[in-house]
Amino acid sequence: MKILLALLGGASALFLSMGVARFAFTPVLPLMQIDFGFPDTVSGALASVNYLGYLLGAFYARFISGGKSARIFFIFSVVISLLLIGVMYFPSYPLWYLVRFISGFLSAVVFVLSAEFIMDYLLYINKPQFMGVIYTGIGGGMVLSGLTIPFLSGYFNSSEIWLWLAGLSILPAFFAIKYTPKPKLAVSKPQTQNAGLNRIIYLLSAAYLLEGFGYIITGTFISVMVLRGTGSIMLSGYVWVIAGIGAVVITPFWAVLAKRIGISSAIIIAFAVQALAIASPVLSHNIFFTMLGAVGYGGTFLGIVSLTLAYGRQISPGGTTTAFLTVFFSIGQMIGPIVAGYVADKTGGFDIPVLLASLSALFGGILIYLIKLGDKNANT
Repeated sequence: MKILLALLGGASALFLSMGVARFAFTPVLPLMQIDFGFPDTVSGALASVNYLGYLLGAFYARFISGGKSARIFFIFSVVISLLLIGVMYFPSYPLWYLVRFISGFLSAVVFVLSAEFIMDYLLYINKPQFMGVIYTGIGGGMVLSGLTIPFLSGYFNSSEIWLWLAGLSILPAFFAIKYTPKPKLAVSKPQTQNAGLNRIIYLLSAAYLLEGFGYIITGTFISVMVLRGTGSIMLSGYVWVIAGIGAVVITPFWAVLAKRIGISSAIIIAFAVQALAIASPVLSHNIFFTMLGAVGYGGTFLGIVSLTLAYGRQISPGGTTTAFLTVFFSIGQMIGPIVAGYVADKTGGFDIPVLLASLSALFGGILIYLIKLGDKNANT
């Protein structure tokens, strides 16, 4: 029972800080553009300032991860993340930029610390195979926002919807604070580094940066693309629901696959599937293929996250590995929306940004293949 509560705590922390505080922006964005009339460049900037905050938060988390104050910072970040969702109610561009920046910073702190707390706890009880469960919390937040926002849009404007999202996140915030394990249970492993390991961790970091760049373009603009392509607010929200369902249902599968074929092979497959899923709306301008691509997108991006972090902890067991990798990931996702928004404004659509995102995932998989090839050569 205790492990279930611990996983509930970790999943709830990610539900709030990632699924809602970060990713609810995707289905709310087209409504905000309708209400306030800002262009894609502003959309990209609002997304990127959030990811700049995420980058700095991940960097900061490297210094507090495993420390005595980590639990205090975790609770503080959960509470403030909840409050900031509600602050998005106020229609002010400077305030939005500030809130999205701070929210991104705190999202990274919650993500890194909750992942470290849960991983250390699962290692402590010798059950690391359950780590992937907590990432379904992100998908759960995506499902909640994707289901409720189209419904609420019939009765409330985009500002009022942010208040509803804050209210719906109160219970997950409570679960996160109450049930996420305290770091005192952490077990540490001796960390040894050599040139080979450094090469692997930097290749892995580069692949993770490419994942951050590619996944976030779709993650930021998919609802906007569907709204412009179909004119349906309902479909623009439901595509995010489908992505969230894909994340909840498929993410645990990657841990099973990794156990059967090896973690690097599983990551390569996930990257390949994601590259195809991201490109599907461009390869066929059909809502069915867009929705199918959303399933593949949701089912792979959290799989890549969970497998990459697990792989990083496997090859470099130090307590700051998660934060180190997350810094690279956040650099990619900070750049992605700026590039995509600018190119979309210049070209009048998202076809080229989407193809860039797909290629980014493809090259990420190639880097993981190079790691696997190096391991194979080292063992022959």
